[in-house]
Amino acid sequence: MSKVKLASVQFSPASFEREANMEKAVFWTKKALEEGARIVVLPELFDSGYCVEDKDLKLGLDLNDIKSSTLAPLIELTKIYNAYIIANSIEKSKNKLYDTAYILSKKGVLGKYRKIYLYDNEKKRFNRGKKYPIFELKFEKFKVKIGLGICYEIGFSDGARFLALQGAQILIYPAAFGVARAYVWDLASRARALESGCFVVAANRCGKEFSKVKDSYIEFAGKTKIISPKGEIIQELGEYEGISCVELELDDVKAQRENLTYLKDLNLKLCQKMYKNLKA
Repeated sequence: MSKVKLASVQFSPASFEREANMEKAVFWTKKALEEGARIVVLPELFDSGYCVEDKDLKLGLDLNDIKSSTLAPLIELTKIYNAYIIANSIEKSKNKLYDTAYILSKKGVLGKYRKIYLYDNEKKRFNRGKKYPIFELKFEKFKVKIGLGICYEIGFSDGARFLALQGAQILIYPAAFGVARAYVWDLASRARALESGCFVVAANRCGKEFSKVKDSYIEFAGKTKIISPKGEIIQELGEYEGISCVELELDDVKAQRENLTYLKDLNLKLCQKMYKNLKA
């Protein structure tokens, strides 16, 4: 029996307020770690806020700088509690910007995933990622394979399926998903779990920010949820700040995939042929 306790932090980052956002992130992350979580997930652009288009370059994070005000306190927590933290920030690399999720361990940055499917104005803000990596988190008696997606990407089945076919047991989606499309969040998160036979962590933020681009406030949906490989919601938060902390039985992934053989029966050759024949 392989069990791991995972927590997702839901809070309301403020635009441009990195110091205040980090104080909140550290507070809630520490609370989750004290409850025994070995994996803690933070929402999309948790340190900068989401509606910061005019300061993206300034707020961009160099993931090689482990002494930065974003990375250093989180890495310190991974050392103290022997845990992993999955976060998401604006990444700056060679003056290119990406919407990037990354995994922190006591050794520093374990790996990163750059958002491939950019939503709306994100296409002007960020460069696209090009890879779907799998990350292996090592615990005392077992390993966990993690796949990452970000926000809007929860609506794309191809990414989730590709990660599952590579062995992912848990799919994690840091997000800044708006109230206006909360129905998508609710349905797509469960669908990704069921079709892939994975646990899904839909890690959203709450609160609101003023968007200069839209000249209005964007209200974020909250409703962070942890979902079983059967597509059942194990735990869900409301619209306020808090943490969702759940012990996951990893053997449930294997059991569900044996019970519902979507991945085994997938005709990869036909899929490849169909995709190849599509015109962009």
